[in-house]
Amino acid sequence: MMDYAFFESFLPRISEVTNRGLPRWERSNYQIVRDRTALHSLGYVYSGEGVLEYAGKSRQLAAGELFQLCPGHAMKIVSSREHPLAFYSYLFRYRVVNWEQNAISGEETGGPLPLELLHAGGQMQAVEEHFRKAYELWSAKDTGYDWHVKLQFLQTLKLLESLGRFSVHGSSGKEAVQRAIERMKTDYMRPLSRNDLAEAAAVSPGYFSALFKTHTGGNPIRYLNKIRLDHAKQLLRDTDAPIKEIAEQCGFEDSFYFSRLFQRETGMSPRAYRSSI
Repeated sequence: MMDYAFFESFLPRISEVTNRGLPRWERSNYQIVRDRTALHSLGYVYSGEGVLEYAGKSRQLAAGELFQLCPGHAMKIVSSREHPLAFYSYLFRYRVVNWEQNAISGEETGGPLPLELLHAGGQMQAVEEHFRKAYELWSAKDTGYDWHVKLQFLQTLKLLESLGRFSVHGSSGKEAVQRAIERMKTDYMRPLSRNDLAEAAAVSPGYFSALFKTHTGGNPIRYLNKIRLDHAKQLLRDTDAPIKEIAEQCGFEDSFYFSRLFQRETGMSPRAYRSSI
């Protein structure tokens, strides 16, 4: 499942969108070899057959298969001559950025995207359309194409995340997490503990924390506090209520803790936020 906390801070830079097909294989004797990959690659096979050897592992490729590669690994793709492999791929770099107060920090990352890449299955047409559109946008080089390709890339990631929902374990786990989130959205103004949220999810407290992190990338109390802060922003914008009262309405018993949390989240105090909008 998608790590939402990760992707909130995800900043990609697309280097190229490629379409590997017969002309490339004929020029390269039906193989692509890299002693050390230099970029991230997210690929989708739309026809043909082949074998991917990457980071010491071998994998068969056929229509509907998704794959990702990371920098710094040996890689070899061999295409069948009878059924030449054809695939689209995003080539990119990325950073994970963090906001602290009014400063931003982050380093370029070499690890894989936290995605559960499955066979596209019944979504093969939709997945192929996403990759093909990105390739067409990149090839057209119209005004703002870099921006539009980046948006298409994010839409592709969203679609790939939805594919993971079809596994039985993933589906039941996501439903449990969603029940807890619905409880947060309904009762954010009331005291809520991890045990309360686990009860809403109908799982044990210990399992709930692990399940929540699997499906959201974060912890439940931080997610709850983000919902509370979003409501606080609305009240700051739309009402003249005192800061202490707004804190209480949003589930914070301690207004000083609320102010510290708000400062950390937005880079400004509640009072400064109110005067800035």
